[in-house]
Amino acid sequence: MEALAKTARDYGRGGEVCTTARLNIEIPGIQRTDVPDATAALSAAGLVLGSTGPSVRSVVSCKGTICRHGCCDTFGLARQLEEKEGGADLSPRKLKIALAGCPNNCSRVQFNDIGFMGGHRFPRFDEEGCNRCGACETVCKENAITIGDDGLVFSAERCIGCGDCITTCPKDAIGIAEEGLSLFLGGRAGRRIRLGTEVKGRVAEADAAELTERIITYFAAHTRDGERLGR
Repeated sequence: MEALAKTARDYGRGGEVCTTARLNIEIPGIQRTDVPDATAALSAAGLVLGSTGPSVRSVVSCKGTICRHGCCDTFGLARQLEEKEGGADLSPRKLKIALAGCPNNCSRVQFNDIGFMGGHRFPRFDEEGCNRCGACETVCKENAITIGDDGLVFSAERCIGCGDCITTCPKDAIGIAEEGLSLFLGGRAGRRIRLGTEVKGRVAEADAAELTERIITYFAAHTRDGERLGR
C-alpha cells in the first residue's frame, strides 16, 4: 500500500488511487512516458499490472467465508483461477469470471461469462436433537421452516439452500443434506445485457477450477473473432 501511494504521488494525478468494478486498483493520470518507471516501481513492491483487453479478466469474488452467509471458499477458488487463467490471451475476445459465496449474490455472477454461486447447502434435520428454539425459523428469509405443535415443518420447494439455518442452529440439529455450486454461463453486462444461463445440477467446489479450464479451452477453440461466450 505504501508503494502504491508513493507511485500515485510520483507519477499520477496528485496521489489519487481508485478501484474498478472488478476490484482492480487504478492510478489515474500517469503520462505515457512515465509508464515504464511507474511499472518498475510497482513491480519492485511485488505489484504487477492486471489483466485488461482481450484476455481472461481479473477474477472477482465476494467475501466468502469472511461473511457469515458464506458457504464456500471464494477467496481460495479465486486465487486458483487467477493463478491458472488470469490474464490469459484470448485475442480478440475477453472473458470474465465471478464467484459468489451464497444466494445473496453480491458479486452478480449472472453478468459474467462464467459465474459460480455457492450457498446451495440444503438442510437435513435431526428432530430428536431439535429443542424447538425457533432459531432456524427466525433466520429463514424464504419461510421454508415453521415450528408448531406438530414439530418442525420444512418446505423443500421454498428453500433456496442458503445454509443459514444450518449455521444458526445452537444444537447442531441441522446438518447438510446436499451442497454444491451453481454454474452460470454466457452472461454479460454493458451495452448488450445477457443474463447467464444456469447449468443444470451442482458443481463440487473441488471441481470448479478444472471445469473452468475446460470451458475456457473450448471457448478459445470454437468462438468466432470478437464473440463473447454468450453468443
